[in-house]
Amino acid sequence: MNADALHAFGHRLFVAQRPAWPLAIARVLIGIGILGWSISMWFDVSTLLGTDGLLGTDTASSLWRWIPLDSDVLVRLALAVLAASSVAIITGWRPTIWLLVAFVLMVSIQRRSPMILNSGDIILRDLTLLLALTPSGAAMSLDRVRAHGRDAFFTSAMVAPWGLRLVQLQMMVVYVFAFWSKSGELWTNGTAVSTVLRLDDLQRFAVPGFIITSVLFTAVLTWSTLIVEVALGLLLWAKPLRPYLIVLGVILHLSIGATLLVGFFGIAMIAGLMTFLDADWVDDRVRERRRQPAGGTGKRSSSARLSSS
Repeated sequence: MNADALHAFGHRLFVAQRPAWPLAIARVLIGIGILGWSISMWFDVSTLLGTDGLLGTDTASSLWRWIPLDSDVLVRLALAVLAASSVAIITGWRPTIWLLVAFVLMVSIQRRSPMILNSGDIILRDLTLLLALTPSGAAMSLDRVRAHGRDAFFTSAMVAPWGLRLVQLQMMVVYVFAFWSKSGELWTNGTAVSTVLRLDDLQRFAVPGFIITSVLFTAVLTWSTLIVEVALGLLLWAKPLRPYLIVLGVILHLSIGATLLVGFFGIAMIAGLMTFLDADWVDDRVRERRRQPAGGTGKRSSSARLSSS
């Protein structure tokens, strides 16, 4: 690859502008996740985060604990502001500012009792920060309405994708390490799914017994999980495969969320997967729904696939 080709590749990957729909969709989903997280934590303040909770203030971490929350009142105040921030994020009112506010509050709340965290809490927090580095309010936002009028809500500005790539890279790293962590015997012998589904305290809805007890079913579910995760970690940037991998990833997380109590991991990961949508494809679909002539965002044909270059 010569210098000109390398320059063109880098420009297309990080600079060439495209509609902001994937970022906007991810922003809305992350906002919904933050709202749900703040509401769920509200009901556990006295038990887990309060002064007289199971974990006292001596278990709090001083690392990145920017706002000390050492009383029930302060924790509830932080959660109330976090919920308000999530509404601003969902509606697209100055989302960059409110994503940063949400990140600071989530870190402060989570460092109060780090022992209660799960992977869903962490990825929701991380994606909140990464989206704050992107122009996620450039589509489907109140900021667009304020700047261009009511009809602009379902239109998109053209944005450079460098921030989008940070979110995408984070997602692929998560999937690679998720696969890597499943190298134990239960995963290699095909019984991991059966074992997890037998843990009553983790069940959201009971799975039919014939699935749990079937060697064939559980082996297929276990090994297919590994295949999907490694494919999502290594192949999401392969354009021909991307649409199918996005669908498989969404199905994987919806299935896990329907059967197991995994917090907000599913909605956070689905939000991250939305950043791999083809912005031009989404833009064309929105135009078709609105029957709007081309020109607002000035981009390509509807033949673009459900993937981003």
